[in-house]
Amino acid sequence: MQRDEIGGFAEDGSPVIGRITSFTPGTMPEAHAHWRGQLAWCPDRPVTVETERRLHLISSGMAIWLPPKHRHRIRAEGARKSVNLYTRPATAPLPKAPTSFPLDALEAELLRTLAGSSRADRQEPAFARLTAVLWDRLARPAPAPTLPLPADPRLRRIALAHLDGVDHSLDHWAAALALSRRSLQRLVRRDTGQSWATWMRDLRLARAIAPLMAGKSVQHAAHAAGYATASGFVAAFHAARGITPGQLQRRMEI
Repeated sequence: MQRDEIGGFAEDGSPVIGRITSFTPGTMPEAHAHWRGQLAWCPDRPVTVETERRLHLISSGMAIWLPPKHRHRIRAEGARKSVNLYTRPATAPLPKAPTSFPLDALEAELLRTLAGSSRADRQEPAFARLTAVLWDRLARPAPAPTLPLPADPRLRRIALAHLDGVDHSLDHWAAALALSRRSLQRLVRRDTGQSWATWMRDLRLARAIAPLMAGKSVQHAAHAAGYATASGFVAAFHAARGITPGQLQRRMEI
């Protein structure tokens, strides 16, 4: 049987294959794609899901749908458990683009049960009925916070480095990419529509969203974003996103 090495399952032709896996920071896969669609849920902690042009910030109370052959990377701060359903193309009545869904207690239990099912379980009529109930329950997408990612691979490299906490300067990146300061600034403006300073601010603020979704304090989130004071962080966050960090936390309580 063909094996999906990243997903950790053998392809057996079933409409839906479930898998529960655990990852430590050093074993989280690099960007990849599956032949099947993937419904992924990480119940332990928030995760960031990098897709072609966006970074999705997914709380532990949400699952994300990744369509077949859609390149992605899932990361978390610390070890994580991944509860997944892998569906054959056109099997799941879900969107054609990455989409996040809130999980109430019923959806979470259905997803956990289906993901932990064996090959023999998948042959039972009850498995198909439970799957149909889950698809019905996932008819209510819930937008998760997202951040646009640049198309230019050089800028994508900068963005992902800053999201990982690497706060290099404009001069550093210009030298690393063999560009002048002005050329790099023009590249950022053309690709993102923002100035270098505004782009850097948004990337720094994005680092705070995962701690906020995990229920960490505003002070903790401010530190993650590189701000010396919580008040300065709150003011910058509100100016950029139109809501306070506390309001974001309340919206993400699913």
